Amino acid sequence: MLVAIADPTLRSEAVHAAAATSLEVVQAEDPRDIMRLSSSATAILADALTAPTLAGADRSALSRAGGHTPVVFFMAADPGPINYEAALKCRARQAFILPAESTMLLGALGAVVEQSTQRGARSSPARGGCIAVAGTAGGVGTSTFAVALARTVGEALLVDADPRSGGLDLLLGIESVPGARWPELNFGDGNIDANDLKRALPATSDGIAVLSQARSTVADSFQLKPAVVDGIIKAMHSDPGFIIVDCPVDAIPQDCHHTVLITAAEVRSAAVAQQAVLRLSSSRIPYSLVLRHRQWSGLDREDVEKLVHCPVSAEVPTIKGLMRHVETSGLPTRLPGALTKAAEAVLAEAEGGRAQ
Repeated sequence: MLVAIADPTLRSEAVHAAAATSLEVVQAEDPRDIMRLSSSATAILADALTAPTLAGADRSALSRAGGHTPVVFFMAADPGPINYEAALKCRARQAFILPAESTMLLGALGAVVEQSTQRGARSSPARGGCIAVAGTAGGVGTSTFAVALARTVGEALLVDADPRSGGLDLLLGIESVPGARWPELNFGDGNIDANDLKRALPATSDGIAVLSQARSTVADSFQLKPAVVDGIIKAMHSDPGFIIVDCPVDAIPQDCHHTVLITAAEVRSAAVAQQAVLRLSSSRIPYSLVLRHRQWSGLDREDVEKLVHCPVSAEVPTIKGLMRHVETSGLPTRLPGALTKAAEAVLAEAEGGRAQ
């Protein structure tokens, strides 16, 4: 969506409304930029100052290769009036006064998005899928590995599904980034648009949208229920990207196509992993076992494989300086080599199993 509005106050209101749609929002004021960007826009928001630029363009210049002409909406600032002459010249479908008629604008934009989706719908297989990450002991780096997976696949949705989590936004160093957290989301009738959800969430600089737990200075009655997590996963199946779910080992979502078990090279942790493997096998959920070596670990790879009765897919050593970096500024964008190698091995296994 192209926001071609010169008035700064009006532009701010228009961008706010446009951001609530599932379309990418691009801003332009220079006539040359407006003309260049308009040919690929689904919708254009214009005002009295930019309308002449659109009015001077022939319709072929505003058409896509497929013959579609972007829908133009004319904006005017409160209290009005609307310059209908300018609106007509730029071929605006409708005109709105902002912010008074923001709700009406959202409805009009929603209709355009739906029409565009129906027109451009193509059946292509999803590249991604849903991967659950669960630890069989505390402090084995479950959340760190979940982030590593998300960072390795590129743009992804990272879901913090552990009710006792302190918040994945802290791990990523984006606790100050605005966006919705679990307690602030209201799914109403249960219908969730994947694109709208991702746009509402805080995101990292490398494109990871994070649905995180929140922190409060007062007692909060919010309780994260498995059914809500399942609803998110089902809604996101329409998105071509990956969903990475950081969850407790006893609450692995059934709709995940692969599960990663993180176990410490220790007897009790391996015993928990063995029970988790039995449950996953009975549920026919593919899984990978990642072995985490801590400084006091007493088992090696062969020991763990014998205890758990499954092969180890990857190993993660103690990475010097990583915890200090996480505590001071979050997990680095450029991951340590050992972590990247382990994440890549698991992803290859997950994708390979899904292709079979």
